[in-house]
Amino acid sequence: MTDSATTAGERPKVLILGAGINGCSAARELVLNGVDVWIVEKNDIAFGATSRASRLIHGGLRYLEYADFHLVRESLAERTRLCKLAGHLVEPLRLYIPASERTSGLIQSGLRFAGATRSDFLNWLTKPLQHKSERGLWAIEIGLSLYDRFAADPHMPPHSVHDPGEPGVPKVARPRFRWLCGYSDAQMRFPERYCVALLEDARQIASTTGTEFRLFTYSQAAFSSDTVKIVDARGVPAEVAPAIVINATGAWGDLTLGELHVPAPRLFGGTKGSHFVTHQAALRQALGRAGVYAEAADGRLIFVLPFGDAVLVGTTDERFDARPETAVASDAELEYLVSTTNELFPDVHLTRGDVALTYCGVRPLPYAGAAAEASISRDHSIAVHSHGSIPVLTLVGGKLTTSRALGELVTDNVLQRLGITRSAMTVGRYLPGSKDLPEDPAQLAAQKQQVATQFGMSLEQIGAIWELCGTLTAEILRTQQSRDTDPRRLENIAGCGLPRTFVRWVIEHERVERLADLVERRLMLLYSPQLPRLALEELADLLSESGRLDPTERATAVDQEVDRLAKIYGRRV
Repeated sequence: MTDSATTAGERPKVLILGAGINGCSAARELVLNGVDVWIVEKNDIAFGATSRASRLIHGGLRYLEYADFHLVRESLAERTRLCKLAGHLVEPLRLYIPASERTSGLIQSGLRFAGATRSDFLNWLTKPLQHKSERGLWAIEIGLSLYDRFAADPHMPPHSVHDPGEPGVPKVARPRFRWLCGYSDAQMRFPERYCVALLEDARQIASTTGTEFRLFTYSQAAFSSDTVKIVDARGVPAEVAPAIVINATGAWGDLTLGELHVPAPRLFGGTKGSHFVTHQAALRQALGRAGVYAEAADGRLIFVLPFGDAVLVGTTDERFDARPETAVASDAELEYLVSTTNELFPDVHLTRGDVALTYCGVRPLPYAGAAAEASISRDHSIAVHSHGSIPVLTLVGGKLTTSRALGELVTDNVLQRLGITRSAMTVGRYLPGSKDLPEDPAQLAAQKQQVATQFGMSLEQIGAIWELCGTLTAEILRTQQSRDTDPRRLENIAGCGLPRTFVRWVIEHERVERLADLVERRLMLLYSPQLPRLALEELADLLSESGRLDPTERATAVDQEVDRLAKIYGRRV
């Protein structure tokens, strides 16, 4: 993901602040339409809410209760596209909603549908009717029937109703739950890798079209009259005179506008969502290959999802007004999630000691006053302000599922302002790693075995690389075969299935600057069942070898990452 910086005259440049899911999606769409793009990110790619998401690609079943039909239609259409165009990162997932009663929750769902919880006055007026009442079978089936109708996706099985004791469904508590309502959505385990793929596609487009595309990570940007001065972590400066600035910093959006001295009202009212990952075998076995989307005793919705060989549990929804980077999962949140999981699966006896790691993100939701957290719209919008004569477009809201659509919306706005006619769409464009991906499982297995045989590697190693890079795996290994002469190049990094030669390629091509970038957002070792200190030391050695890390700072870098993993993720190394 090296920079492509082919300058073509004095064409207008668009500056994007933030390299999360929305910033990367907008960059790719703009570059595809011949617009020069610079991206500046204060931290690393996918550092913020993108890496702290619930990792579901979904149509927003809950949004139906609030009559957000446009958002549901858009989300379901994008879900279908992502399953096809990013197939190495997105997989269909069957989810089940447990139900105990037939008719409960109909009144409460009706009030949400009528918009009562989104109006301060109506919310107050109808408060006596908003007592906690779990959604019953009829309310769930009404919602799922609408969901099927909006989806109209022949590749996704329609909803179904099951007895909790049937084979193949999650083993939730009986006799408490009398029915399980199944429906289809999808999962993106590693949205961090999705951002990497978006930026790689933008780079490839730029390199073949002569469009300028530059990416600055760990960099600061500040206005100086009509130009923006950029300084990276090493103190190297750059300067650009943008025609338009896109503020894609998510929950940091208001803070970014303040730093840019752009006058604007409060735009964001984020809520934080905490999650945990567990490798407890009993819960993983009880869950099977499907997920559970359930209502807790207090009416909040949580999910219990398969996450490779582990289980991902989330999420909370609490107001959060501090700086987003300070958000961590609290003890109260974790106790709540563990307790709710045990209510769903009482036989697994999950404890806090079973929690392998936690993470917490702040949703970039629009400011909504005193409205109930769950009722705040998950739709996206563009707020327009200016710095002098330069338009500043702030992206508000959005989610993983609709990020491509938001990038398309932003690009339409930018092209109109620049007087440029749209020339291309990403609506049918495959991401690197997903093109020519076999749909048949047997063909996919055969292709992986062929690559393993070709490069003298184990099937497990190829599977670990494929999970991150898809059909690019053979090309990556072919490149390294002629360049990497280390006799240990096919040895795995300690405690994981990734060979050293692949890690070298990632460091060279995927804009890695720090040890945390590798562990948390490129190799996804954060979620590995085993992550010994030796693995961090070996990765630090490879960073030193590449010139990204001063050898004298190796031990300090490892210590800092150990401390960071403990503080931010509750992960002990």
